[in-house]
Amino acid sequence: MLTRLSLGIGLFVGSLAMGWALRRRGWLTEAHAKRVIRLTMRWLSPVVLCLSFWRLRFAGAHLAWLPVIGFAVSSSTLLPAWWYARRAQLSAPQTGSFLTCALFSNLGFLGAFIAFALYGEAAYGLAMLYLVYFSPSFYLLGFAIAKRFGQDRHPSTESAEPMEELRLYPFLGLLTGVVLNLAHVPRPAICEPINRLLIPIDTAIYLTAVGTYLRVESLGPWRQAGLAMSAIKFCYSPLIGWALVWLAHLEGLPRFIVLLQTSMPVAISPLMLTMLFGLDRRLATALFLMTTCLAIPWLFVYVPLIR
Repeated sequence: MLTRLSLGIGLFVGSLAMGWALRRRGWLTEAHAKRVIRLTMRWLSPVVLCLSFWRLRFAGAHLAWLPVIGFAVSSSTLLPAWWYARRAQLSAPQTGSFLTCALFSNLGFLGAFIAFALYGEAAYGLAMLYLVYFSPSFYLLGFAIAKRFGQDRHPSTESAEPMEELRLYPFLGLLTGVVLNLAHVPRPAICEPINRLLIPIDTAIYLTAVGTYLRVESLGPWRQAGLAMSAIKFCYSPLIGWALVWLAHLEGLPRFIVLLQTSMPVAISPLMLTMLFGLDRRLATALFLMTTCLAIPWLFVYVPLIR
């Protein structure tokens, strides 16, 4: 198990580092990365999601709890995040960055991929089902918070509309897989090895492109904020997750997925909000980097406990 976990985390960190290094050398610009992300989200991600949800077994109403728990845990993090922002006397753009970083965790390209590395396609499908709430929450709650605290309260349509369009493609892939599943259309056997290959390729390409957006600066000024965010991500969220798993009577793989996904670090999505609405990009980047670095040793301790 530790070997598979190491491979999953290694691909995640290695892909981000590769993108950062390629940008530093001038071999991959942000403009190139945007095109790569568009191609990935239009072609690769929809195929991966379609094949994964085509196979997923929807027997049992307990699976409906996964996105409900996901939204409940995510939205509950706003309480401790708001308390810290007030206590630390963060500025409005810093408060917006801190709240959105607390709200959105790296569920897809870290949580779902680790689930895949440990338990294969079935776990990947459940992990993606858990984060079905993510896009509506991002565009409704995330945009509302960023607009409230950002310096630019009107995002440029040039930036915002392509994001909405791009996120539609993976959703259509997911929906196609669900329809094929519920219609009892048999999935060809060749799809399994194809999807086993496509999932890590999709993850690596996307994260390499995302790595070009990282700006590694001194994290010293944000050490206290990083520790507070780590407490939210690795202590508060898992405790809420454990409580909700107990209340929903989840067992087996669904239980593991919830407990894994509630312990993920900050997502890359808040960085997009900082650029769209004028939030504090340096703080959001620092929180992403610090919680991601802390997640590596944390997951090696935590994952064996929840299996």
